[in-house]
Amino acid sequence: MSLGLGTMTILKRGQEEATAILRTALDAGITHFDTADVYANGAVESIIGQTFSQEDRSRLFLASKGGNRMNATGTGWTWDPSYDYLKQACLESLNRLETPYLDLYYVHGGTIDDDIDASIRAMEDLKAEGKIKEYGLSSLRPNVIEYWLEHSNFSYLMTPYSLLDRRIEELLPRLKEKNIQVVARGPLAKGLLTHESSSRLQSVDRFEQFDKETLEASLQKLQDFPLPALALQAINQQVDIVLPGASSVSQLQANVQAMKESISQAQIDQALATLPVHHYTEHR
Repeated sequence: MSLGLGTMTILKRGQEEATAILRTALDAGITHFDTADVYANGAVESIIGQTFSQEDRSRLFLASKGGNRMNATGTGWTWDPSYDYLKQACLESLNRLETPYLDLYYVHGGTIDDDIDASIRAMEDLKAEGKIKEYGLSSLRPNVIEYWLEHSNFSYLMTPYSLLDRRIEELLPRLKEKNIQVVARGPLAKGLLTHESSSRLQSVDRFEQFDKETLEASLQKLQDFPLPALALQAINQQVDIVLPGASSVSQLQANVQAMKESISQAQIDQALATLPVHHYTEHR
């Protein structure tokens, strides 16, 4: 199944609901689970480790991320993509997830001013040691992505991608040429591309490249289309994994149903034609 589960918000309603989300996802055929060490200061990784058995593990594609070093109080983090820290962070994630290896480990962000070669060496060594099967980059920054394309053997790119944020599209041909698997996070645009779009719109002043007025106009154009089926299936055509999050079992079930809902290619094409593709002007 090309539908994965982003786990950043699964603890929003407590541990019992988080466990139910994870088990419901696996029962529905979702096997790609994405997390990070900074999600709830490690608690999300821990609940995943506690929920899935060793028997379950053989069915899972488990991904996590490192590079954000939590402070002593657990209230914030600083960016640290150094060799030593990435090695340490990965081992700590493995302990919380109660697994001897990760199927995928990402460097969680970064800029072109980092010592990217050191980050890549850490990933290569983790792979050689059997701690990770593959490594990736979580980024939208064109200059960072291009450096990794030219200087590493990374195989996955996680990037924000939705009908309202199509900035990555200029790089899709290059990524395909290099056989990079693309994982789209945020495909529902923080709920703006769901049945709750009207209420979500009231609480935002802008979204990515949209100001409030153009965002409202764009969402109005989409009201004749079946959301969130359109939002998930249109992006799913362009990527390898589409990765919405869920903070309740009902949200998860809605996402699973949306991926199965009947929607025509003509509807997808029509919707895409009404929406802009913004150019990412920074980090070139």
